[in-house]
Amino acid sequence: MKILERYQGWLHALGWALFAGLPFLTLPPFLWNQQDLLSIGMAQLLVGGTIATCFYYNLRRLTPEFLATQHLNRFVLTLLGMLLVVVLVRIACFYGFPPGVHYSPRGRRRQFTPWPGTLSASLSFGFAMILSSLIALIRHHARLRDQQQQMALGKVSAELAMLKLQVSPHFLFNTLNNIRWLARQKSQKTEDAVVKLSQLLRYMLYQAQRDHVPLTQEIEHLHHYIDLQQMRLNDRQTVDFAVEGPVERLQIEPLLFIPFVENAFKYGLHGQEAGHIQIRLAVHGDELHFSVQNPDFATSGASSEDSGIGIANVAQRLLLHYPGRHNLHYGTENGVFRVNLILEQLSSVQYAMTT
Repeated sequence: MKILERYQGWLHALGWALFAGLPFLTLPPFLWNQQDLLSIGMAQLLVGGTIATCFYYNLRRLTPEFLATQHLNRFVLTLLGMLLVVVLVRIACFYGFPPGVHYSPRGRRRQFTPWPGTLSASLSFGFAMILSSLIALIRHHARLRDQQQQMALGKVSAELAMLKLQVSPHFLFNTLNNIRWLARQKSQKTEDAVVKLSQLLRYMLYQAQRDHVPLTQEIEHLHHYIDLQQMRLNDRQTVDFAVEGPVERLQIEPLLFIPFVENAFKYGLHGQEAGHIQIRLAVHGDELHFSVQNPDFATSGASSEDSGIGIANVAQRLLLHYPGRHNLHYGTENGVFRVNLILEQLSSVQYAMTT
């Protein structure tokens, strides 16, 4: 389709050249002389120009207006009016008004009737109108398809933006609660917590607005969040965050892992109870494995309303941003909540820069 659009000017020129030259192949032998060929050529050029004018009028205005308004009567009447114009031009060019007796250059008396030529012009006009209407229909459907694709892309972009906004306030609310807890304890870590929070907010305000970010930035964001949360942990509560593989090569959708980590801190640590959170991120080629494991101290498990919002948002974002290229499993078993996420066919940072 794109190739046809690129060379449509040449295709139109070739088509009209064939249309104008074809009648000369059917001329009777007595007309093959210079004077008759010149007059016939001028007449054919005028008739062909009239049909070409009708062709482009139907292509660019008549059929598109009919598709938009569905006014069949107006469409048919306009076509009949254009056909009448073509027939009258054909008669005037080849036979004059009124059609009658004509003499060939050799002096032979011949009686011409306009009806065979009129039928030929009518058939040519009909073929041109059918072809132009088909082209207009193809363009109309292509335009509708493009509009539907743009609407779908716009809807996906809006949904992704909404989901990101749902993640950010939830994350900010939990972080401010942690800083408030440190302030009440008059902890010297409060200032460090504020600095960490500023780094987190800077990431959320600037980097998270992009479609993709380098995976290293997302990992750094997780480190900042974990460091901030660890300020309020006791000796019996530990966090283990390990990263493996060439993470610097890949890029990823921002704020994709933080809801799982938030969930682990919210429901995997409780009061003075012992608890251990284990977070793993590994890269193998263009495939990423992310997992979180923590005790489940939630009264109704990880499917409770509060924790379910963040995880549901991630699941929806995965469907929108990585369709057919992700595998997500999570749930509680034997008092341990586990998340396992696999992302496939991730693009590289170098590829994103070159495109």
